[in-house]
Amino acid sequence: MGRPGVTVWLRSVAVRAVLLALLWIAVTEADASPGYAPVAVAVATAVSLVVTGGPGSPAPGRASALRRTGRALALAGWVAGRSVVGGIDVARRALRLPRTDIDPVWTTYTCSLPGETSRIVFAFVLNLMPGTLSARLHGPGRDVLDVHVISRELDVESSAAELERRIAGLL
Repeated sequence: MGRPGVTVWLRSVAVRAVLLALLWIAVTEADASPGYAPVAVAVATAVSLVVTGGPGSPAPGRASALRRTGRALALAGWVAGRSVVGGIDVARRALRLPRTDIDPVWTTYTCSLPGETSRIVFAFVLNLMPGTLSARLHGPGRDVLDVHVISRELDVESSAAELERRIAGLL
């Protein structure tokens, strides 16, 4: 059996996102801030892809699935925590008067995660970290990630390496 195509992946992501959005609406009774829903659904969708391996992957054993789920929840908590702290920092930088404290720069990060799927998940989750925007995976092994950063002062290398380490723990 070959690798699933782009259509299969898109369908899988769309179905997961819709189901997780419905779950979000049910849990929050559609009363939570609408700004949180896209982030929560995106993180949950990415985590579900990492935990299950995505379409065409063999189903993990029960103990393995529980371990990976625990690690995925720890990753989600870490990302949420970093997002809050980073969001406060971005707001501080943007609202600092009389002059903002923003000095955008492009940088690259070489990802050592195995396989394109795990690198795509890495790039996607890195987008959720305030002050960063993953733009493109390229290079011979599609392992070089272009990242736009809100300020030269941000230590993207350390944050990306920690995120990569945590995602590798799920694999």
